[in-house]
Amino acid sequence: MKTSHYLAIALAIGAIVWVASGQFGGESAPESTQTEPSPTAEQAAPAQVRVAPSTSQPYTVKLVVTGRTAASRELALRVETSGRIEEIAANEGDQLEEGALIVRLSDDDRNERLSRAQSLLEQRRIEAEASAELAESGWRAQTSDAGARAELQNARAELAAIQLDMARTEIAAPFAGALESIDVEIGDVVDVNTQIGTLYDLDPILVIAAVSEREVGYLTLGEAGSAKLITGATVDGTLRFIGKIAEPETRTFRIELEVPNPDLSLPAGLTADIEIPLATVPAHFVSPSVLSLADDGTLGIKIVDDDNIVRFMPVTVVADADDGIWIAGLPASITVITVGHDYVAAGQTVDPVLVEGSAFSQQP
Repeated sequence: MKTSHYLAIALAIGAIVWVASGQFGGESAPESTQTEPSPTAEQAAPAQVRVAPSTSQPYTVKLVVTGRTAASRELALRVETSGRIEEIAANEGDQLEEGALIVRLSDDDRNERLSRAQSLLEQRRIEAEASAELAESGWRAQTSDAGARAELQNARAELAAIQLDMARTEIAAPFAGALESIDVEIGDVVDVNTQIGTLYDLDPILVIAAVSEREVGYLTLGEAGSAKLITGATVDGTLRFIGKIAEPETRTFRIELEVPNPDLSLPAGLTADIEIPLATVPAHFVSPSVLSLADDGTLGIKIVDDDNIVRFMPVTVVADADDGIWIAGLPASITVITVGHDYVAAGQTVDPVLVEGSAFSQQP
């Protein structure tokens, strides 16, 4: 073998030995870089949430229903005899005192009938007295005397009837009220039961509304209430009527709030919201955005306790306001999660961050 071949073999063997001595030799291999394990969920930093303190306040729960004002009494004025309208003594819109004349019918032949009835009564009285004297002395039968007394009674009844008919020619206000309409003119001939006008009693005035079958059980006669009219005015009154039978179509009950109206400044027919206090409960005023739903659909809020653990608290919404809601069923003082409550669960430890100016406040 040529010398060059031996040299090539020797170089190859040397290279192999050199490589082997570096991988498996006595020198230790360089230390590899150790990677720190990622922290577990238990070791992770608590989630941050924003919180605000809240303290309960006494809140009066009110029943609020929409209704309308109405007269406390309304009467269709009708004639009780026939005749011709001779005088109209009142105008539409007049405020009348009790007994004030409204319409008068003509007497026609009533005066003549009255004179005739009075004369007949006097005749029957004389005849009855004479008959009684004769019967007492035995010159007249008892049956004839009884007939004379009967004729006297008939004459009295006839006189009373014509006197009543004459009285009915004057239609007067049966109570103090506003004359809303006059439906006849002078010269009209009317029969019995013809309507000649409408009278309304506006003092007191009523505010009438309907409440649901769930709400009616909370009401009591004589309770104080108020009504806010569409004009912006607020008036105070007393609950004077609670219906006992529900409207079949709506299942609602009629209520009436009686409001004094001595100056008659409140007209009938105005839209009004009745407010009746039901009960006073401790409640918190919060933003609707803090509300949460439990898995079973229960409405509540999430709070942070003294150990920074999230708690779910069921609540009852008792009232809405322009800028928040009143909720009940909570402790007197709580720390409400205002931001981040959708991303944390009950029982989870959190890092609460109190944001200045985020506390809830509202006058009940």
